[in-house]
Amino acid sequence: MTRLFFALVLTSMAYAQTTVFPAINVLGIGPNLILVLVLVWSGLRGAPEGLLWVFPLGLLLDLLTLNPLGSSGLALVPVALIGGLARRRLFHSGLIIPLVAVVAATLAHQLVSLVVALLAGTSYPLLVSVRLALLTALLNVVVVPPLYLVVVLLDRMGVGRAAQA
Repeated sequence: MTRLFFALVLTSMAYAQTTVFPAINVLGIGPNLILVLVLVWSGLRGAPEGLLWVFPLGLLLDLLTLNPLGSSGLALVPVALIGGLARRRLFHSGLIIPLVAVVAATLAHQLVSLVVALLAGTSYPLLVSVRLALLTALLNVVVVPPLYLVVVLLDRMGVGRAAQA
């Protein structure tokens, strides 16, 4: 039940992030909600659970953004691993570790995306990529607390316990 609901949340966020948010975004850059959700999910449930979502979610994102197939999923692998490494310590130790984890995950995601873009011959200049990575990391830091609260509330309502039993 939890996985089905999480799949619906991820799918909705993927569509919103690739279609709605770019149309209403004044700055031209926004947080990567998918990255934050995968990080939070992996932090609560472990790296294997986070990696479970990387392939199908990556394919969906690639189809929606017309990126080379597999590139989004490949970029999400370090995000799931970083969340899994921190596991439950990530969110039970105050705000510093989750914020550092989301910055590290964002930078790792951007690095993998840059390498894939370089190999595909469609990369941005390095300075633009670094600026984009830093701005995205800062915006991701802002959305971690609300997205984490949503996942915790679902867990406390019993949705998360059914999958773990």
